[in-house]
Amino acid sequence: INACVLVSIASFALVLTLLVYATGNLGVALGAHLGNNLTGFLLISHQQSYNSFALFNARPLEGPGWTGFDAVLIAAIGIVSSLLTALLLLHPRSPLKVGAATWRGGGPV
Repeated sequence: INACVLVSIASFALVLTLLVYATGNLGVALGAHLGNNLTGFLLISHQQSYNSFALFNARPLEGPGWTGFDAVLIAAIGIVSSLLTALLLLHPRSPLKVGAATWRGGGPV
Protein backbone atom coordinates (compact mmCIF):
# COMPACT_ATOMS: atom_id res chain seq x y z
CA ILE A 1 0.00 0.00 0.00
CA ASN A 2 2.88 2.36 0.74
CA ALA A 3 4.30 2.06 -2.77
CA CYS A 4 0.91 2.81 -4.33
CA VAL A 5 0.41 5.85 -2.12
CA LEU A 6 3.89 6.98 -3.16
CA VAL A 7 2.93 6.58 -6.84
CA SER A 8 -0.19 8.67 -6.24
CA ILE A 9 1.83 11.41 -4.53
CA ALA A 10 4.45 11.34 -7.29
CA SER A 11 1.80 11.73 -9.99
CA PHE A 12 0.33 14.72 -8.17
CA ALA A 13 3.79 16.26 -7.82
CA LEU A 14 4.42 15.68 -11.54
CA VAL A 15 1.13 17.40 -12.43
CA LEU A 16 1.98 20.36 -10.19
CA THR A 17 5.40 20.61 -11.86
CA LEU A 18 3.68 20.57 -15.26
CA LEU A 19 1.34 23.36 -14.11
CA VAL A 20 4.25 25.52 -12.97
CA TYR A 21 6.05 24.91 -16.27
CA ALA A 22 2.96 25.61 -18.39
CA THR A 23 1.95 28.79 -16.57
CA GLY A 24 5.25 30.13 -15.27
CA ASN A 25 3.48 30.77 -11.99
CA LEU A 26 4.01 28.95 -8.69
CA GLY A 27 0.64 30.18 -7.42
CA VAL A 28 -1.21 27.63 -9.55
CA ALA A 29 0.60 24.75 -7.89
CA LEU A 30 0.11 26.26 -4.44
CA GLY A 31 -3.62 26.63 -5.09
CA ALA A 32 -3.96 23.06 -6.34
CA HIS A 33 -2.01 21.79 -3.33
CA LEU A 34 -4.25 23.80 -0.97
CA GLY A 35 -7.34 22.33 -2.62
CA ASN A 36 -5.90 18.84 -2.28
CA ASN A 37 -5.14 19.34 1.40
CA LEU A 38 -8.55 20.84 2.16
CA THR A 39 -10.21 17.87 0.49
CA GLY A 40 -8.04 15.49 2.49
CA PHE A 41 -8.65 17.20 5.82
CA LEU A 42 -12.27 18.34 5.55
CA LEU A 43 -14.03 16.00 3.13
CA ILE A 44 -12.55 12.49 3.28
CA SER A 45 -9.97 11.41 5.83
CA HIS A 46 -7.91 8.23 5.80
CA GLN A 47 -5.86 9.21 8.85
CA GLN A 48 -7.13 8.52 12.35
CA SER A 49 -5.52 11.65 13.77
CA TYR A 50 -7.60 13.91 11.45
CA ASN A 51 -10.93 12.06 11.59
CA SER A 52 -12.56 14.69 13.81
CA PHE A 53 -12.25 17.31 11.04
CA ALA A 54 -13.49 15.25 8.10
CA LEU A 55 -17.04 14.87 6.86
CA PHE A 56 -16.44 11.25 5.80
CA ASN A 57 -14.15 8.82 7.63
CA ALA A 58 -12.54 6.07 5.59
CA ARG A 59 -10.40 3.14 6.68
CA PRO A 60 -6.92 4.26 7.73
CA LEU A 61 -4.28 3.59 5.09
CA GLU A 62 -1.86 2.44 7.76
CA GLY A 63 -4.35 -0.11 9.12
CA PRO A 64 -4.60 -3.83 8.31
CA GLY A 65 -6.93 -5.40 5.79
CA TRP A 66 -5.81 -3.72 2.56
CA THR A 67 -5.34 -6.03 -0.42
CA GLY A 68 -3.05 -5.54 -3.39
CA PHE A 69 -6.03 -4.65 -5.57
CA ASP A 70 -7.06 -1.95 -3.09
CA ALA A 71 -3.57 -0.48 -3.22
CA VAL A 72 -3.53 -0.41 -7.03
CA LEU A 73 -7.00 1.13 -7.02
CA ILE A 74 -5.87 3.89 -4.65
CA ALA A 75 -2.90 4.65 -6.92
CA ALA A 76 -5.15 4.67 -10.01
CA ILE A 77 -7.62 7.05 -8.35
CA GLY A 78 -4.75 9.36 -7.42
CA ILE A 79 -3.35 9.34 -10.96
CA VAL A 80 -6.75 9.92 -12.58
CA SER A 81 -7.63 12.77 -10.21
CA SER A 82 -4.24 14.38 -10.84
CA LEU A 83 -4.74 14.17 -14.60
CA LEU A 84 -8.25 15.63 -14.27
CA THR A 85 -6.77 18.52 -12.27
CA ALA A 86 -4.30 19.20 -15.09
CA LEU A 87 -7.07 18.95 -17.68
CA LEU A 88 -9.30 21.39 -15.81
CA LEU A 89 -6.51 23.92 -15.34
CA LEU A 90 -4.84 23.69 -18.77
CA HIS A 91 -7.60 22.91 -21.30
CA PRO A 92 -8.33 25.97 -23.50
CA ARG A 93 -12.12 25.69 -23.08
CA SER A 94 -12.15 25.07 -19.34
CA PRO A 95 -13.73 27.75 -17.13
CA LEU A 96 -10.88 27.14 -14.65
CA LYS A 97 -8.12 27.61 -17.25
CA VAL A 98 -4.94 29.25 -16.08
CA GLY A 99 -2.58 30.86 -18.55
CA ALA A 100 1.04 31.77 -18.76
CA ALA A 101 2.09 34.89 -16.91
CA THR A 102 2.94 37.78 -19.22
CA TRP A 103 4.99 40.82 -18.39
CA ARG A 104 3.30 44.09 -19.37
CA GLY A 105 6.13 46.43 -18.51
CA GLY A 106 6.17 48.94 -15.73
CA GLY A 107 6.90 47.99 -12.13
CA PRO A 108 8.46 44.86 -10.75
CA VAL A 109 7.25 41.49 -11.95
